[in-house]
Amino acid sequence: MNETYRVELAGDDAVVVRIARQEVPWFVDEAYLMTEARAVGVPTAEVLGLEHLDHDGRLLSFSVQQFLPGRSLDELVGELSAAELERLVLDAGEILARVHSVGLEDRGVRHVLRLPEEHEITRVAGIVREAFGSAEAAVVERGAEFLRRQVTTRAAPPVSLVHGDFCPKNLLIHDGAVVGIIDWEFAGRTAPAYDFAQWEVDAGDVLQDRLDLIRRGYARIADPESAEAGWTPPFAIDWALEKLGWKNPASPAQARRCLDVIARYTTPWTQGG
Repeated sequence: MNETYRVELAGDDAVVVRIARQEVPWFVDEAYLMTEARAVGVPTAEVLGLEHLDHDGRLLSFSVQQFLPGRSLDELVGELSAAELERLVLDAGEILARVHSVGLEDRGVRHVLRLPEEHEITRVAGIVREAFGSAEAAVVERGAEFLRRQVTTRAAPPVSLVHGDFCPKNLLIHDGAVVGIIDWEFAGRTAPAYDFAQWEVDAGDVLQDRLDLIRRGYARIADPESAEAGWTPPFAIDWALEKLGWKNPASPAQARRCLDVIARYTTPWTQGG
């Protein structure tokens, strides 16, 4: 887990300092990808400097970034009018399309859609059975089967830069506008559908079912249907299964959302193929 601090400077200026304790230098790819995203109009902090130091035999990595004012969209959801919220989510969709337009390089995290392992699904189903009951455990098993079928029968999805944690908590709002998309630690190469799936699972009660707004905003720049290419359901199920199996469990509300997303795509009358 990284540490993040706001540091006040002279003259009312401030910067953000992020610190990582890893075995290898950290933040290098993140800084590169943030800079590339800024170049295509994505509002994100400027990375002012990186430093890697040995401290008592441990590597410390520091990233100093421009401080962006504002509050997260997640914090503001309950304070905004429906019209204001819709406008901001549309703008977020446009920003996502710009992220996905960044030229490909093999940098950052690679999010690979993998076949679910039988022993892991058994473990997750057991966790869910204990917390919610047998019917919900069956949803986990259906999700795993859906994922196996998708991974083994379909050609690989298109690949682009993805943010990797695209959800309201990482969208900064200031003076009625989206002024920053933050937390690029998980950015890297995978299908654009990965970001759509993250929103569907993690956006919270008010916005988790408003992918329609993200898609409408996205369409200002690019075609969302082509970007998703039908891969949002498997990526959403993959992420939901992972969260359900966390050693530090998701909250009951988060777990229920994961089960609802899996059920949405695996109930026979809702499946798209």
